[in-house]
Amino acid sequence: MKQEITVTGMSCQGCANSVKTNFEKIDEVKSVDIQLEKNLAVLDVENELSKETLQTALADTNYEVV
Repeated sequence: MKQEITVTGMSCQGCANSVKTNFEKIDEVKSVDIQLEKNLAVLDVENELSKETLQTALADTNYEVV
């Protein structure tokens, strides 16, 4: 199942890679595709993840799930 998440704070490819790496640490996430120009993360997940779970994955970063 695909889940699209808007992530603020990404301004470069390094930012996108950081967000991708953090989301990939979530057990339910199979893959992550970051669309930097749209501030969008597209996750392939087993079950839909809560905003809280997603934000927790970015807790120590400057990025925020909207």
